[in-house]
Amino acid sequence: MSKLNKVEKCVQKGKDEELVKLAQDKDLEVRLAAIAGLGKMSGKDTACNALIAMMTDPEPKIRAACAEAMGQLGDDRADTHLRYHLEQEKDPQVAQAMHNALSVLHHR
Repeated sequence: MSKLNKVEKCVQKGKDEELVKLAQDKDLEVRLAAIAGLGKMSGKDTACNALIAMMTDPEPKIRAACAEAMGQLGDDRADTHLRYHLEQEKDPQVAQAMHNALSVLHHR
């Protein structure tokens, strides 16, 4: 089974801890898929904590994906962390993803 298929299975079965591990994979595509999967783990502290921790990743695509996933997750802590990281963010695409996530959070 490919790692991308594994991500899909983890999402279907709600295996947030396995998704956290896959979000650290060396393959960027696998990482991005796992992060998107974490955004679907509503009500799981593990998912939210992992996304918050990855907001400092050096790769802008990872930070943007984390912001989007945090918006989908809808955790109360997401708003605070997105606003904090938005103040420090230098990449315009990541900042836009953070704005979009905040907008999603506020329209729930």
